[in-house]
Amino acid sequence: MSKFVDWVKANVAIVASGVVIVLVIVLAPWFSSSLEAGVRESAEERARKVGEIAGFERSPVTLEVPGRPPITGNGVVNATLLEQYRDATTRLQSDAEAVRAAAVAHNRKERGVVSAEAFPRPPRSRRETIQFDVHERIVEAYEQLLERVRAGGPPARDTVVSEIRRREMQFINSTLRKQSRKDLDAREEADLDAELAKARLVRYGERARELSFYATLDDLDVPEAPRQSRLSTAELFDWQWRFWIAEDLLEAFASANAGDATVVEGAVKRVVSMAVADSFEPPRSRGGGSDFGGGGMPGRRGVDGGEGAGSVPDADDPPLGEVRIDSSVEAARDFERSFTGRISNAIYDVRNVEVTLVVATERLPQVFDAIAARNFMTVLDVALRPGDPFEAARRGYIYGTEPVSEVTMLIETVWLREWTAPFMPADARAALGISSGVVPGQGS
Repeated sequence: MSKFVDWVKANVAIVASGVVIVLVIVLAPWFSSSLEAGVRESAEERARKVGEIAGFERSPVTLEVPGRPPITGNGVVNATLLEQYRDATTRLQSDAEAVRAAAVAHNRKERGVVSAEAFPRPPRSRRETIQFDVHERIVEAYEQLLERVRAGGPPARDTVVSEIRRREMQFINSTLRKQSRKDLDAREEADLDAELAKARLVRYGERARELSFYATLDDLDVPEAPRQSRLSTAELFDWQWRFWIAEDLLEAFASANAGDATVVEGAVKRVVSMAVADSFEPPRSRGGGSDFGGGGMPGRRGVDGGEGAGSVPDADDPPLGEVRIDSSVEAARDFERSFTGRISNAIYDVRNVEVTLVVATERLPQVFDAIAARNFMTVLDVALRPGDPFEAARRGYIYGTEPVSEVTMLIETVWLREWTAPFMPADARAALGISSGVVPGQGS
């Protein structure tokens, strides 16, 4: 044993190498299986992660785009995608706001009301008399409108009669050299009648060359002068609204006549009549309880303070606050009413107007285009019958040589509440379901 120990001591390097070789032989299988398990586990974990990533790439993603259908696709929601989505929606929102502002500007055309004192809320001290002031201003506005579009009537009958009588005496005295009509023979009397008819047509023609088209206050929807009973503020505002409608239509007719055209040259010859619906229609969603539905303005209130059926009380409310219009609400449609489907709703009001015109028949499309270009107006229905220019000439209307038709049109007009509602008095807002804040701590 001592010799073996001595040998080991003398050959330590050999013994150590031998031990290592034996350990390697004995432990190698164990180390090998352990390493293989670790590598396999790592590979499986990596494969699982890759699978999760691939799953994310195949995951459906839905992006809500304002004003458009949602966009659906496959991909990974990350910071870059979110930033791109934010930029896109911001641009869309900016574009939508620009379109909204342009629509309001086009619809309003910088218009206001004829009396800032009356709308939206007249002072209590003027509530008995304000209607007379509003009526006077409305009539003035119609007169200025007719002058602006160069519209008017044929020469006044009294003026024509006076001129014809002067021409009669001139012809008898200077041409026929007689003292009076009773001195004329049959041939001379026929010559006189022909001369007077010619003079009358010449005078009518001169007037036609002064106008773009024929239209007078009697032909338009001008309100009658108020009597003693006090009108509701809603009815006064309806006068204002009807004027806006007439203004758009007459401006459209002037545009159809190319501005400087006369009656003889223009497409529109005459406005025979214009009638706006009796009341502005409330949103259908409010049901039938509104005073503005189905044919009537809110009732009138007598000077003694008593209220008639259907009238809107004159509440002692504080000044009206800001109108609340939710532009995100989808506008309702009803295609049983018209082919446009438009009805009054929380965003805009629809008012129809029936207009009868005398138009150069071949240029009727030109008139339709001018109506559509002026504002949010659509011709819903048209009825035509041949015009009689000879009968019209006998009454002072000179249309020229083109064939003409008498055209009756039903026209839809749309009014954005964003600008009309702030002018509306409280009873009109209430009837139309328009909410508005109240200025606290203030009275009349």
